[in-house]
Amino acid sequence: MRDVKVELVDDRVRAYVVFDFHGKDMTLQLEGRLAATNGYLRFEPVSGQIGSLPLPQSTLETAVQKMMDSPENREKFKLPADISGLKIENGEVVASYQ
Repeated sequence: MRDVKVELVDDRVRAYVVFDFHGKDMTLQLEGRLAATNGYLRFEPVSGQIGSLPLPQSTLETAVQKMMDSPENREKFKLPADISGLKIENGEVVASYQ
């Protein structure tokens, strides 16, 4: 990855990533909602595209679920023990505590 931009919009997060793919710059844009489930951060994709090509919703959901549930990434998404919830509201991150 060369460049990453994250923006909070209403109740969603939008990420824009530029990465190298076989010597060519490619862009990925993802938009979705954040949530907390069983002590882990979850990203629920709403839309995405690579370059100008939209990605089907089922493809997005499968890819994000595999990424978040993979053993090497799972602990990266673990929330501190005192946080019971996390969401975006009016463009701001809102955390709930136990």
